[in-house]
Amino acid sequence: MEDLVSYAVAVVVIFAAYKWLSKPAASQTPAAPELGFQPKRVTQDMVSQVQNMFPDVPYDNIQYDLLRTGSVALTCNKILEQGYLPAPPPAYFTLYPTQAPVTPRNANSTQPLPATTPTRHQPTLIERYGLSDTIQNGATTDSLGDSKGKGVGWETTAEKREASLKEKKAKMILAARQKLLQKEKQAATS
Repeated sequence: MEDLVSYAVAVVVIFAAYKWLSKPAASQTPAAPELGFQPKRVTQDMVSQVQNMFPDVPYDNIQYDLLRTGSVALTCNKILEQGYLPAPPPAYFTLYPTQAPVTPRNANSTQPLPATTPTRHQPTLIERYGLSDTIQNGATTDSLGDSKGKGVGWETTAEKREASLKEKKAKMILAARQKLLQKEKQAATS
């Protein structure tokens, strides 16, 4: 019977010690009363993941929402549903001073990383539809082809329909180009 009592006392002592040791320290929980919720653990990687997906959302808004949710997925869903994240309250800034996001750099490099990666040349509509020769010859939309009688009916073969559509596209592109040039001339004279 004495063994049973000593085991019971040992279990109670171990349980009490575990509860006392696992209790959060006073320095870890001052944010809960000020923010109105118990902040979750947020890493820099979590914030940068959301920042990479939504670069227009401010850093502090992302960090504040992650402190509330603790989940990158929930924060991203909130941005997608609402289109924004609400700004943190003033208490947030006293507990978490504003800091610039950390950008990865090469340890050997002293120059900043380029803002954008070089992209390949995007062809213009003129280049894509092969109209540069037509423009150099001074052709207008009227000189591309006889528009009388064209486009009224449906062409009989697929090749003719395709050629007709290409011609209509070329006319539209050249007409838009002429309108733009006219607007630029008017703006220059004004």
